[in-house]
Amino acid sequence: MIKIFFKTALRYIQKNKLITTINIVSLAIGISATLVIFLLVQYNYSFDKHLKHGDRTFRLVSEGDNFKFGGVPLPLIRTLQDEATGIETVVPLYKFPNISIKIPKEKSVDFMVFSKQNRLVFTTRHYFDLYTHHWLAGNAASLDKPNTIVLTETDLNRFFPNYSPEDAIGKTIIFADSIAFQVSGVVQPMPRNSDFAFNSFASSATIPIYPSLTDLSNWDQWNSYSDSYQCLVVLTAGTKPAKVEADLSLIVSNHKKEQTDVWNVHSKLQPIADVHFNAAFNYQAVSSATLRNLIILALFLLSLGAINFVNLSTAQSIERAKEIGIRKTLGSSKFMLSFQFLAETAVISFLATLLSIVLLPILLHAFEGFVPEGLTLERAPLQFIAVFLTALWIIVTIIAGSYPAWILTGYVPILALKNQFSKNSNLSRSSWLRKSLTVFQFILAQVFLICVVVVTRQIQYAVQKDMGFRKDAIVNFYIPGNYSNSTQGNILKTKLQAIPEIKAISFGNQSPAFSGWMSSTMNYDQSTDNKPVTLDARNGDDHYLDVYQIPLIAGRNIRLLDSTKEALINEKALTLLNVASPAEAIGKTFNNGETTIVGIMKDFDLASARFDIRPLIYWGNKDGYVMHIALDQQHPENWKIALDKVAIVYKSVFPDDEFEYTFLDDTIAGFYKKERQLSQLLRWAVSLSVLIAGLGLFGLAIFTANQRTKEIGIRKVLGASVLQILMLLLKNLLSLVGIACLVAFPIAWYFMHKWLADFVYRAPIHWSIFALSALGLLFVATAVLLSKTYFSARANPVDSLRDE
Repeated sequence: MIKIFFKTALRYIQKNKLITTINIVSLAIGISATLVIFLLVQYNYSFDKHLKHGDRTFRLVSEGDNFKFGGVPLPLIRTLQDEATGIETVVPLYKFPNISIKIPKEKSVDFMVFSKQNRLVFTTRHYFDLYTHHWLAGNAASLDKPNTIVLTETDLNRFFPNYSPEDAIGKTIIFADSIAFQVSGVVQPMPRNSDFAFNSFASSATIPIYPSLTDLSNWDQWNSYSDSYQCLVVLTAGTKPAKVEADLSLIVSNHKKEQTDVWNVHSKLQPIADVHFNAAFNYQAVSSATLRNLIILALFLLSLGAINFVNLSTAQSIERAKEIGIRKTLGSSKFMLSFQFLAETAVISFLATLLSIVLLPILLHAFEGFVPEGLTLERAPLQFIAVFLTALWIIVTIIAGSYPAWILTGYVPILALKNQFSKNSNLSRSSWLRKSLTVFQFILAQVFLICVVVVTRQIQYAVQKDMGFRKDAIVNFYIPGNYSNSTQGNILKTKLQAIPEIKAISFGNQSPAFSGWMSSTMNYDQSTDNKPVTLDARNGDDHYLDVYQIPLIAGRNIRLLDSTKEALINEKALTLLNVASPAEAIGKTFNNGETTIVGIMKDFDLASARFDIRPLIYWGNKDGYVMHIALDQQHPENWKIALDKVAIVYKSVFPDDEFEYTFLDDTIAGFYKKERQLSQLLRWAVSLSVLIAGLGLFGLAIFTANQRTKEIGIRKVLGASVLQILMLLLKNLLSLVGIACLVAFPIAWYFMHKWLADFVYRAPIHWSIFALSALGLLFVATAVLLSKTYFSARANPVDSLRDE
């Protein structure tokens, strides 16, 4: 019996090739998009789920009045095991970003240089108690000794490509130009996803025996907070996190007695399961709300394909009415007929599922802004994909096939055989349902389209807005070793000043706006309540204003002095300092006269358009780690010449390091990476939703034209023009699209108004956005409908009336 059902279904599909193709393609698009989003969600929710004691594993984080860090002061990590109770395992994770390592070449005095090794971490043997790895050579106990390093197989192949794991033991790696490590072990890379996966593991016991590392890491500074110094802890069974947090506060307060505490910061325990999704403590976090929105998008795209199937199936109900009447007359039950139509749906959805696998690489490319590097087809969990597609096939079959089956099997046989369809209530209901579903499809398409326009306009506005400083033709680059190589940095600056294509150059720390934030808490000497003040902070030489063309509204530029510091503040800082006018701020001091205000800068933006201008201080400092170069804005053809010369000079000062630079406007554009990802996602959502809705509209146009063939022939015989026929055929379907546009306007406005509320500076939502979006969608719908109705309107009436 089942064989007969599926055989009949295949015959029906073969007979109605065009409608079947539309159903398969629209369902396949929805299924493949759902599959991509399933893989993405499954990937992100797999992070750190493999830990043996994951429910007792936490990361130490810091939370202050105005900021949050994914790290804690390094001395706190060192004292945890001895002074805190209820902690079973302490795993320190110390990173020194942007520092290069060197591998001595055999039979040569030269080195192979690997710059910016951000996947190298200083830790202890306990890391491998928490994250088990397969050891290829050596063991975790070797990390108890200083100057030892364990490599993953990935770094082994990079650093020593011709060596086996056993042969690599004892090989030398030079860290930060002067610190020699011996390879003591080799492990396979972590097999599962984790936010704490690394490529190399250096012994943290190395840090205290090298002054350069203790200075760089603020080894004894209880007031130094950085994301570079993190710690994982495993609590003993039954220990409450609140108890450990209380111990942390006590430890910090006891040790800070000898140091001035101007930070109001508390150490907290963050559950390991929260790390991957909490952007407050993790700049690379994936928002749970983003994943939720992706799931909603997948459901929408899948529902659009199912809607097409329902619409086209119910639209064909009149053509199949006699078939159903005959089957019922011959004894078929409603259940048997329903099963027959569900079998047809099952075949179509199965073919759509197969097609979705073919479309999967294309959709992965479409979502590339959201697809992380670790998620590839090669690494995709095939067993999960098979189970998911099977479940999706069954669900789609039931959802898409149930209502058409109910409609088609509801005909009264005698009415169907007498062509009295108008008396059948199911037909009337299916007509209204078709209209409602068509409106729903185009509501989604219109909402996505408006959102795309609003998001794109906001990105353009934010990138192009005047930030209060020069951002065009500005080049930034880091010097190796950060502050430890400030002397060489000043030598490099002096040499670069001789390049004629460089208009201005400054050496210090960060640019006015960068991907991150820096602040300084200082004692304001003129304060009446002795309360410290926190300002965003920059420092460097006296050419900073020249490079960025930041105007002064009072006072003068800084000078570099040996005993004291001169500083500039912005207008926003005047309110913080309770100063009435810029002139009044001149001469005010911080930290017992250590820093003196000599000038007031005009306000400028320090971050993306999401944030307002904040109080800022810039003080003079001869040391630095970032070079700021202003090129000629009027002659971009000379930029490459200038940068080639800079690279040569850079190599003369740092021969073992690669010259890498960024343009400041590219850095600023990077502020809006998530917004660009959202824009890209919405573009694909618009494309897919319009494509699916367009396919459904095309199918309905075919049905409408076929049903009204004789009517068209009669009207043409009676003198109707092609244009009149077209208007007749287009009027009803285009009116549904128009209704969808009107319903979509308030929905899109609400969501975009809510999204823009996160921006301090935002482009207004203009009425023209809605008008142009509606016109665009109506144009697409008209083009789709004309592709069929035009030829129906042009047909020879003799062909349609010859059998009358």
